[in-house]
Amino acid sequence: MKIALSLLLAVTLLVPAAAGAKDTKKIGKILDVTGSAEVKKGGEKKFKAVKNMAIAEGDVLITGEEGRVELELDSDKLVYVGPDTKLMVNELVKSAKAMEGKTSLSLQKGSVLIKVKKKLTQDSRFEIKTPTTVMGVMGTEFIVGYAQAQTYVGVLEGRVSVRRAASVEPTAELTVSPGEQLRQAADGTGKVVALNWEDVPLFALEQVYADLTMTGEALPVGLDLLQRTIERRTEEEIRARKERTAAPAPVIRFENEGRASTLDVPPSGNSNNGGSGGGSGQDPAPTYPLVVSVPEFEQDPEYRTDVNIVLKLYGDRITRVMRTDTETDLVEGVDYVVTAGSNTDQSRLVIQAAYLQGVEYGIESLGIKLFFASGYDLPMIELHARVPQPPELDMEQIANEPYSLVWDLSTLSIPFATPIEFNSGAGAPDPMESAITLYHIVSYDPDNPRQMDASGLSIEGNRLIIMLDGLLELKSQITFYIQDGLLRNPNTGDLQTLIELSSEVKPHADRDQVTYSKSQPGDLVWLVNGLGDAFGPDDDYDTVLTDSIGEERTLFSQQDFSAESDGSQLRFTLRQALLNTLDPGVYVLRIPFDYLDIMDQAEITITVED
Repeated sequence: MKIALSLLLAVTLLVPAAAGAKDTKKIGKILDVTGSAEVKKGGEKKFKAVKNMAIAEGDVLITGEEGRVELELDSDKLVYVGPDTKLMVNELVKSAKAMEGKTSLSLQKGSVLIKVKKKLTQDSRFEIKTPTTVMGVMGTEFIVGYAQAQTYVGVLEGRVSVRRAASVEPTAELTVSPGEQLRQAADGTGKVVALNWEDVPLFALEQVYADLTMTGEALPVGLDLLQRTIERRTEEEIRARKERTAAPAPVIRFENEGRASTLDVPPSGNSNNGGSGGGSGQDPAPTYPLVVSVPEFEQDPEYRTDVNIVLKLYGDRITRVMRTDTETDLVEGVDYVVTAGSNTDQSRLVIQAAYLQGVEYGIESLGIKLFFASGYDLPMIELHARVPQPPELDMEQIANEPYSLVWDLSTLSIPFATPIEFNSGAGAPDPMESAITLYHIVSYDPDNPRQMDASGLSIEGNRLIIMLDGLLELKSQITFYIQDGLLRNPNTGDLQTLIELSSEVKPHADRDQVTYSKSQPGDLVWLVNGLGDAFGPDDDYDTVLTDSIGEERTLFSQQDFSAESDGSQLRFTLRQALLNTLDPGVYVLRIPFDYLDIMDQAEITITVED
């Protein structure tokens, strides 16, 4: 999809502006996607990863078992994200004091291949972090992997400095040079050795091979050897994937939830099962502990309350509660208590709010394992965080109709993918005083943007309508901010986070690409939004059709086309007689508009077929 609009989107909290020079935030872009991959915008709402999707600070890329993503951070930084990987974009900032910028990535699992084409300056820092390690880069091509608390660094070009993360005790900084690799444990141990292709992730080997065959270069060990290594490891990976068909691990049996598990009897040696069988093919009533229900908890520690896990103990007693990811025990009477349930045969394991509020922000799930006096233990109980559902922009509609944000020269129309209503709670921003900030960037004076005020706000369906105190100008840009907390999701109560959008003020058609087949003749019709006040085509303004080699053909009103007002839009019809005179190929139709002596055009690509 070709999008002429320059669209900046950040659904994240911004640091308050500081006095003096300011750093500006950059936007990355996905160049290619293979297999399954998704993006958590701002680390929260998930979207399917697609080509040309913008990537901003706070976004998290997640690939599936066979997923891959090629990401461009700017013109000289490429990141190839491998399968089964989770990568967070921490920082994308251009320094106010330098032409370059600062980039920081966080690899939480999986592997990436990074290419920095241009040598970085002192003011253009590039870092990539894992949970235990920080790597600093100075103009290089290298691979980073993280699994089982180990960080792998393999360098093809340039150098990478490696040190332990600030959260752990520091060790001496190591430098990995071209043709070397380092596998560093969580405690900082590990040494730099010669690069081994067997340790390099398969997707990175394939990318290196593709690059070499494209340039004609060869590795010292020979291109054929690399190709054979890729073929062998590909076969091994396919075979391993087929072998990963073991029976699923036992899960917890839930009562009355349609989620009955494979764990119908306790493991051998722990059974105290002796109940009578049920009727009509139902499972026999278990006499070992089982889970009745597990609630969700909030991702934000500030809003976490007690979590009540309802159990049936059948006379057994909980002796130990362990958090599985850290293998640490909760303290009875401090971190948890066991109380009677609402029914006489039920008990409640209450994980206290004070304990949950100490668990890190944004955690998606928390595993709890229970041990009992009888010697029986339940498999992990997984507590899931409630997924916030704040008002989210309808990114698909914005991508498909980028210019529709500017409804007319005095009105903005912002589509949301979720229901919205104004937030009337405590701390909500004043809609007319602080919630909406607009900058009218005039095309002929972009260095001096003019601020514009909102004169009114309303909600129509899932759209926020912003009325402006003044008129925009064709070819200018409007940048606006919707402060966090203005809107809420009426179904969940979740509040909208800060939104930043930019849109060009430009007339646009309802379709920017169309195919005309001479075997199915007829007129082509568009509805063109002229922004309400802009004056559309007539005999004073040329409507032009340009072919693929740049030759222009001026079209004539009524003979070649017609343009009639259709409410707030223009109904533009291109005649069949004209279309049938065109040779097969690609043409660009330019429909002129004028407002206050400023000219602009709606552009439509037409593909003509026999």
